[in-house]
Amino acid sequence: MITAYITQKSSEKHFRKVKIQPLRQNFGGGECNVAVDTTQRFQRHRGFGGAFTEASWRAVSVLGEEDRQKVIRAYFSEDGLRYNLARLPMHSTDFGLQPRTYVQDGDVSLSTFDTSWDDDRFAFYLSCRECAGDFFTMLSTWSPPAWMKSNGELQHGGKLLDEYKPAWAEYYCKFIEDMAGRGIRIDAMSVQNEPEAVQRWESCIYTAEEEGAFIRDYLHPALVAHGLEDVKIILWDHNRDGIVRRSLTSLSMEGVKDLVWGIGYHWYCCDKSENLSLVHALYPDKAMFLTECCVELAYDSTTGKSSYAGVWEHGERYAKQIINDLNNYSEGWIDWNMYLDETGGPTYVSNFCEAPIMIDKNSGQISYMSSYYYIGHFSKFIEPGATRVYCGNDALSNLYSVAYVNPDGKKIVVIENTASRRRTVTLTVDGCGTRFNLRPHSIITLEID
Repeated sequence: MITAYITQKSSEKHFRKVKIQPLRQNFGGGECNVAVDTTQRFQRHRGFGGAFTEASWRAVSVLGEEDRQKVIRAYFSEDGLRYNLARLPMHSTDFGLQPRTYVQDGDVSLSTFDTSWDDDRFAFYLSCRECAGDFFTMLSTWSPPAWMKSNGELQHGGKLLDEYKPAWAEYYCKFIEDMAGRGIRIDAMSVQNEPEAVQRWESCIYTAEEEGAFIRDYLHPALVAHGLEDVKIILWDHNRDGIVRRSLTSLSMEGVKDLVWGIGYHWYCCDKSENLSLVHALYPDKAMFLTECCVELAYDSTTGKSSYAGVWEHGERYAKQIINDLNNYSEGWIDWNMYLDETGGPTYVSNFCEAPIMIDKNSGQISYMSSYYYIGHFSKFIEPGATRVYCGNDALSNLYSVAYVNPDGKKIVVIENTASRRRTVTLTVDGCGTRFNLRPHSIITLEID
């Protein structure tokens, strides 16, 4: 039995159920062929999720309670996208009202450590987790406090000064313990968001050697001293283009490889998913997943041009990269802002972006972008713990496919058609086949019992 759901550009109804004929034997090839072999098995799937930024909770805060629960359920309920991964920034990012940290300037002892200005964001996290049931939560930071850095600023890069490395490692531990006191469990953490980027907003530069040494000599010892050694350490947290170089350098350092649990990457500037397969071949024991992506409205790093919210191709971009990454051993996908206002903010540096759900702060109107539906064609159907199986298609442009077997044995196949014409797809699963039409600019998910 096959149950199929389709989303297409020309339709107002998404996740629309369509009829597909059952698989049968002795079924030949066709115009466009997708072949699945469930005996060839690869990585386990962890899930999908998003980041709990200040901008996201502020966007949601304008809504009344009924609509607020509606947009929370849209991501985290069984009827929504079923998100189970979370990224939690430590103090401020570019998506907030101002840059700030949790300690007063010069406080090496961290006696003034206070997260209370962030209470609302953490309360919002807890509301979403209550809807989801539980999260795997990753901590990331954009910059140490300005007085700990070589440039004396939160923004514009700079480096963590040697004399403050112990205090900065303690700062992480204080935050993790503070979260535990609020009922928030931190499962994993990266050292630095985008450690090779000098940004107009919070940023800090680490070379591969500096990141490895900080993990080995400061961060891991501090975690152990606080009884937090179960918190997993994630390397890199930056773009795909540098993931091979960074992994090879940091993990070759004495004593570092065994301390690193996983490798995070972003999608900006680089769509070379094959880099992930190379890292997996070198370090098959390391978890690897996307930790940030978004469509930039003020400046699109893939085109060099500005964009605007609501473009259908934004969703197609998500699906194409999700499929290519999953087929190259990525174990999960964490989007950036889950909610933004109608401008693509708030962001104090005008770094406007599109979120899958946009909320007009004046009218309260809730708008679902194409990316919301395209992500859902994966997150609603591929269960955590599912195993990717072999899935290949003809070397045709505009056709992309991936397949999984869920823990209950159900087979999930996702196929995207970005072409402007209909495709007749022949799907073969373990030697049995069926055929169906895939509409222009559409995505289909098939559940096969």
